[in-house]
Amino acid sequence: MPKRMLFTVAAIALGSFTILPAGAAEIMAQKVVTEVKAAHPEITGLELAATRSEQEGCKTIATTEAKEMGEKCDKDEFTAMKTNQPFVEKEKDEFDATLPIHDAAGKIIGTVGMDFKASPGQTKETVTRQAKQIAAELEKHFTAKEKLFEPVK
Repeated sequence: MPKRMLFTVAAIALGSFTILPAGAAEIMAQKVVTEVKAAHPEITGLELAATRSEQEGCKTIATTEAKEMGEKCDKDEFTAMKTNQPFVEKEKDEFDATLPIHDAAGKIIGTVGMDFKASPGQTKETVTRQAKQIAAELEKHFTAKEKLFEPVK
């Protein structure tokens, strides 16, 4: 198997994963996603999607779930980017919230998706409020789109 196809999967605290091509450096988006997930046990999954280049298109660039790395953006991400509003839906036993992420100038630079295990009394409104607070935490780290892809030092 060619070396460029080999992937290193390293377990991170609380079941989070970082997936990198062999020899590649971790990017800031992955570091922040891992840290935010660790700080919020109410989230069962967290992912950040963005477009690095037009050729690559929109895809997951950082995630707590290894199988989601590199997935192309879907309805949730495109809806949040197009409307500049949260896209929240109730699934079987969880809520899925996807929100736009903005740079310091307010321009959309990607989306953050998060899953919340459903609990009694929880509504789309309460999930949306919680998700907005978490998205604001993420945005503080990304004053420009380039920061998403910046290698961790």
